Amino acid sequence: MVRLGETSRAPRDLGGVSVGERVVVYYDAPCGECGWCASGEEQVCPNGGAKIGLSGDGGFAEYARVPVRNLLPMPNGLEPSAAAPLGCSAAAALHALRAVAAVQAGERVLVYGVGGVGLYLVQLAKLAGATVLAVGRSPDKLRLARELGADVTLDAREQDVVAGVMATTGSQGVEAVFELVGSDETMSNSVAALRRRGRLVFVGYGADRLRINPLHLVLKELQVRGALGNTRAELRDVLALAEEGTLRSVITRRVPLEEVNGALAALRRGEVVGRVVLDPALTVVAEVSATAERGLTVVAMPTTVGGAPAVPTHGRHGGSASAAPPSSTATGVRPLEAELLQFIGRGIDVPRDDEEFNDLALRLFGYQFQSNGPYRAFCERRGRTPATVARWQDVPAVPISAFKATQLTCEPIEGAREFNSSGTTRPDEKSRHFHPSLAVYDLNASLNFEAHVLPERARLPMLVLFPRPEELPNSSLAHWLALMAGRFSADGGRWFVGQEGLDAPALIGALCDSEEIGQPICILAASFALVHALDHCAANGLRFKLPAGSRLMDTGGYKGKSRELDKAELYRFVADRLGIADDHLVNMYGMTEHSTQFLDAVLRDRLRGNGSAGRRYKTVPPWARTLVLQPDTLTPSVPGAPGLLCHWDLANRASVMAVLSEDVGYAVEGGFELIGRAQGTEARGCSIAVDELIAAGRQAVQDGSRSFEAAPDATRTNAR
Repeated sequence: MVRLGETSRAPRDLGGVSVGERVVVYYDAPCGECGWCASGEEQVCPNGGAKIGLSGDGGFAEYARVPVRNLLPMPNGLEPSAAAPLGCSAAAALHALRAVAAVQAGERVLVYGVGGVGLYLVQLAKLAGATVLAVGRSPDKLRLARELGADVTLDAREQDVVAGVMATTGSQGVEAVFELVGSDETMSNSVAALRRRGRLVFVGYGADRLRINPLHLVLKELQVRGALGNTRAELRDVLALAEEGTLRSVITRRVPLEEVNGALAALRRGEVVGRVVLDPALTVVAEVSATAERGLTVVAMPTTVGGAPAVPTHGRHGGSASAAPPSSTATGVRPLEAELLQFIGRGIDVPRDDEEFNDLALRLFGYQFQSNGPYRAFCERRGRTPATVARWQDVPAVPISAFKATQLTCEPIEGAREFNSSGTTRPDEKSRHFHPSLAVYDLNASLNFEAHVLPERARLPMLVLFPRPEELPNSSLAHWLALMAGRFSADGGRWFVGQEGLDAPALIGALCDSEEIGQPICILAASFALVHALDHCAANGLRFKLPAGSRLMDTGGYKGKSRELDKAELYRFVADRLGIADDHLVNMYGMTEHSTQFLDAVLRDRLRGNGSAGRRYKTVPPWARTLVLQPDTLTPSVPGAPGLLCHWDLANRASVMAVLSEDVGYAVEGGFELIGRAQGTEARGCSIAVDELIAAGRQAVQDGSRSFEAAPDATRTNAR
């Protein structure tokens, strides 16, 4: 895939494509004048030039020069990584199946080798109505072949291939064999697997030679055929199939150009499932992002090539997924962490890149499906796997209570940071969320906080109404507040809640100091602690007029620790006792179970002159997506209608990125408005998902094929 760049020397007539349009390259170079070309069979043109990337220099460069006639428009819904293999692998598979083998509905075909071309052949043969047998030597590749449509898979390491074919076909053999390996063993087996008048089609080849007694061909009237490349028309056909979503690309990894040698080495070692796509946009050079000037450093780590199972890349909806990097972190490189740091590090204000989000989401789903046993069982019960999920919206979401029922982890928990929920309802049942690394968590939290609470990049003294992290080491909120105070306050932050409760005299003294010297402040408070502070002011007849620019961020519920106020009443109380302007009051909505927080846009919109100024809604940052679901069916609600909030959070790297909350809200432009906790009928929607998780876990235990470890009781006292 290339993007046709804008250049002063671009010709006016581009033969059906426009400057700036996304295009796919037809790699062949037929003459266009001979009889073969005239008949539409340009793949066997005897006068053609060097084939791009085959017999001529190809795509191992940031830019490539190709004839305009070799460019075909890329369908709008197709993601570039998914389009890249179509120009060769998929189109060659279609040519072999349709033009050379002429496979008909009802026939049985054998795909010998389930690599990049073989996986396309499996899909195309199924689309043609054939029964598909697939042979390979990798359990991961064979599993993927089954998910893509193979009716029977044969492991050449464990069984006699010919015997397996005969057992499947009633000793008749298959009508066609697609030979993709070209070794002595595979060629001999391919001939033996054919039924009478069967067709052996060579698509792959190697150094070995076909050795066969012609009598075997004669007695069974066997045919040996060769398939060379594809035509331009066949490339158009596979692009259309990919756009429809009926043909899926399988991408093992996207790697930068600098790592092409490592990718080729992995290919030679047999570690690649599907295809590796070279992406010039990726980098292996450590970089410091623009956020460094705000005290945040984002390092782009190298992407590595490994042998993890592949994840299909889908075309129709613009999605792509690749296998996660190796789950082992012995090298210090955590799967997808570097790419997530780059993506999130662009900040809140960048345009939302739905294509890249979809790509990252599907690749993260592939990693979590591969590495998280309970989640994999849950997904399989729903019939959702990396081979069938084409859009981030289809990645299965677990209910937040799943974090209480089991350990949802992709990596070892030894040495990981553990955050627990408060367990207010049942102290013996607390969510457990493990973070092997806090790099992504801290970056997304910092960017989100600054954009919504300090949008003008003010550095103010901060008063924190919550215990320190040393007192609540497993509280995500304690960590979050300490992180914000440490990075953004003018004084390092001061804490006014401890083991003895609210230190009201010290807080009142700090408020008095602010008022007297005219220094604006920023108050960070858990809602229950804020109510205690306001009640103390009311009981003692205290009112403050804090300096202009002062602000307050509150978060969380009351947890039974103070009297409960609705948000409007609470903010009237704040305005009355502290004198902070209503548009400088920012609520943060977050949960232990997901890593991204959602904050009111009210202050941000006001300072940016946004037309939404004064309206309270929660912003969904570029690295997350939120849908409002109908409580009974868990399908998207009608626009504007309330429902359960479901979040897809890329910052949940090492657990589960899709989380169904127990909160009700409705979508608005730019985010959502929060109504409250699910009750009655609404809460049943959460129960549906919980029941599915429990049933999946029980089935996995019965099968003995999955790890489904119940989370032990948590006994710590935590505030969030």
